[in-house]
Amino acid sequence: MSRSVLTSARNPRVVAVAKLHDPRHRRATGLTILEGPHQLADAVAAGAQVREAYVLEDDESGAFLASAAGVAVTRVDESVLRRIAGSDNPRGPVAVVAIPRSPRIAAVDSIVLWGVQDPGNVGAIIRSAAAFGFAVIAGSGTSDVWAPKAIRAAAATQFAVPLSVTDVSVEGLRRTGLRPVAAVARDGMDPAEVPTSEPIALLVGNEAAGLPDDVVAEIEDRVTLRLDGGVESLNVAVAGAVLMYALRGGRERPDGRSVDRGGDVG
Repeated sequence: MSRSVLTSARNPRVVAVAKLHDPRHRRATGLTILEGPHQLADAVAAGAQVREAYVLEDDESGAFLASAAGVAVTRVDESVLRRIAGSDNPRGPVAVVAIPRSPRIAAVDSIVLWGVQDPGNVGAIIRSAAAFGFAVIAGSGTSDVWAPKAIRAAAATQFAVPLSVTDVSVEGLRRTGLRPVAAVARDGMDPAEVPTSEPIALLVGNEAAGLPDDVVAEIEDRVTLRLDGGVESLNVAVAGAVLMYALRGGRERPDGRSVDRGGDVG
């Protein structure tokens, strides 16, 4: 029996999905896209609302994965999959997923993205936060955490970690019960010296400029990684990951479970 295969990249359904690469369209529809079997499986396991999936006509494993999760499957040719995924060599399935509602900021250890603009860095920080038991607050000037590139870099952990997208202020963090800690390139305390009496909000800033001076001026607790080998600074995603790992010992995860310093980084 022949299968119905969508072959026109100009099909209205295809055009509508391709528009989800535009942040304005994501905001208007409340939808985004993810790509690949691992991202789809992880998103489904985290309870994401997957609306539909597009797979190549001979991708039986991708079709089975989507069907097993109760997702409507459309078989497409390579030109359509490229249009939807936005890349030359996409890996199906490509799925349309509802963007979860942004939760209110909670008094749990959190990393605050303040003007982090590269979606790859945004995604990498989210993935590290999920690994090390931190919630994520995407604040002022930060790239869209639901961009396909950010989802790819985060390995779809956006759907598993508490992720608040909101304008924040240092005073607002304090009112929530968080202790702001600014990540700065120099003259901050060692991570081991950061007080552990209350949950922290670790603020990391823009890739080039770091945190704004006026924001740092509001924060008494500042933390710095001591670097050797003539290295002046680390990529914000690397620095954020190292700091979260260093700060997590003895703290409590957003899900209420305690976190120790064991486990692998991969």
